[in-house]
Amino acid sequence: MLKRIINKIRREYRRMTTPPRHKLATNPDYWFNRCYAGGDASVVQIGSNDGKTGDPLHALLLCQPKWEALFVEPIPYIFAKLKANYPQESRFRFANVAINDGSRMPFYYVTGAAKEAYPELPYWYDQLGSFNRDHLTTHLDGKLTPFVETMEVEGITLPGLLHQTTVTSIDILHIDCEGYDWKVLSQLDLKKYRPGLILFEFHHLSDEELMAAKGFLANHYRIYRLGIDYLAFSLKLDEQLLAEADQKLKRVKLEFPNE
Repeated sequence: MLKRIINKIRREYRRMTTPPRHKLATNPDYWFNRCYAGGDASVVQIGSNDGKTGDPLHALLLCQPKWEALFVEPIPYIFAKLKANYPQESRFRFANVAINDGSRMPFYYVTGAAKEAYPELPYWYDQLGSFNRDHLTTHLDGKLTPFVETMEVEGITLPGLLHQTTVTSIDILHIDCEGYDWKVLSQLDLKKYRPGLILFEFHHLSDEELMAAKGFLANHYRIYRLGIDYLAFSLKLDEQLLAEADQKLKRVKLEFPNE
């Protein structure tokens, strides 16, 4: 009983002393909030998963009524969770497709049977999905390999999706596609769209893809490392904000040593 009370006190202490995510500069939430809180913002999120678990945008989107968002998630059962995690408001739109070359493609995902075999699996195990099977089998020392299955998903190009959904501007672009991030980012028309902030995962990218992504953004963005993600700031953003980012974050060198 005493141990349970002590643990409860510890949890409450951590809750009271840990700042909200959007108040920590090492979280992307901080910068999304810093740039666009209180104003209008157009968000495009590719690879939304369930839209809530570990998501840097969910809480902000719910408390910023002027923000609108397009969520993209290819796996049907996760897409259903995604829609359930947001209110049915016209400012939120959803696309159950994958961003690729526009063709139907095999998509790999982890089944719920994995949790039955390994109850200690992390919460995000069933949110893993990729066009590349290897990106799933390398997780968790290969434990997931017997539980990786495939389905065919509808594909569309990024320009095609933005045209189809009449997205005319993007303020925040978030890409989380398990190793497919550069292939999605490379389809962004920087002449037509110049997001203020671009967040994408880099740790599954090859050296060549990493170099290409940096080169793609180099003339228009400053890039900073946040854990396994890169957060790119448009050079058109306020100079004071860019100076704050330089002070608080680790800037990525644009020449190509290994990170």
